[in-house]
Amino acid sequence: MVNWRLWPELPEELLDLITKSLGAIDYLMFGCVCRAWRLYVATHRKEFMASQPPLYFFLSKRAKKVCYFYGIFDHRWYKAILPNLKGKSCSGLTCGYLVMEDKKKSEDSQICLLNPFTRHELHFPSPPYPHSRVILASIAKPLPEFVLISFDECHPYFHLCRSSDCNWTTYDYSDQFKDTFRGPIPLIVDGVVFKGKIYVLTIDADIGVLNLNSHPYVTLLEVKRDRLRLFHHGQQLLRYEEHLLMICIANYKEYHYELDFLKMEWVPMQNFGDQTLFRSFEMGLGFCNITRWKDSQQPSYCIDDATKRFSHDYHLHFSDHRQPQCIPITCRTYFPRASLGIPFWYFPHLSCSVDSLSDE
Repeated sequence: MVNWRLWPELPEELLDLITKSLGAIDYLMFGCVCRAWRLYVATHRKEFMASQPPLYFFLSKRAKKVCYFYGIFDHRWYKAILPNLKGKSCSGLTCGYLVMEDKKKSEDSQICLLNPFTRHELHFPSPPYPHSRVILASIAKPLPEFVLISFDECHPYFHLCRSSDCNWTTYDYSDQFKDTFRGPIPLIVDGVVFKGKIYVLTIDADIGVLNLNSHPYVTLLEVKRDRLRLFHHGQQLLRYEEHLLMICIANYKEYHYELDFLKMEWVPMQNFGDQTLFRSFEMGLGFCNITRWKDSQQPSYCIDDATKRFSHDYHLHFSDHRQPQCIPITCRTYFPRASLGIPFWYFPHLSCSVDSLSDE
């Protein structure tokens, strides 16, 4: 006689075997089957997502509730339903949250941070001045609190808003930088949370720490830049495990540096070991070991965003001069003819937690 078991009664060892063959989206769907599987997914989600490759994310400029993910290794498309997309556009990505802003600005406009995997939302009022980048972080307190920092690469100020605040506070760092720089004030172009601190990068590759006390200020670090080239655009900060990296572009060529905290200097990186750098043009930057997937090759990095061909097709480009990989999007599929916007890499592990700041 066969001993049948109900789905919720399957042993955890069997669930481990089943989920090993799943991708990030299928894993989330797996947790929707029953309560027992939902608890299993919640327990192991962080570990599982850390083992998954990035997905290419598409969001139409006219989207009302639908977005799409594409897996470059299984060549599958995934359709996801998200809340509150109507009348909003995606202007950035931070800690796995999409930065959604109202297309038509008003006094009541908000920034909605939306996690496409968990569908968790955080709402902040819109900053009073233009911004080109936002950073989300959490503050360890008796009750968890989130803080959002925005800055603009064309103006010497940044904005700060805590989840418990009703308004933003603006800080002008031009006076502070005047004592350090004789020429034009270098503007902040990027930032990242690393080991409990917010590191910011200027257009001249100066790096500092943003202190969020009662009177926030930037502490510039004395870092040697003798081995740096002159940069024209594209400076980005990237945190990877115990490393703080800077990705730059000069004369149409990409350069990579690691900050050596012992010598306090930017050191050129010759290779990434077993890691691949995935980079999108406007947002989505990170590392992943792709050799674990069948038939995958190890490029030194995947460069920039995909190039759109004809009316719908996109092509991924690789730095090792392999032939571009086609991502076909034709009228025979379920995709709308409306523009899919600018695609970017989405890293599943970022959907699991928000970078936290230390109490120091």
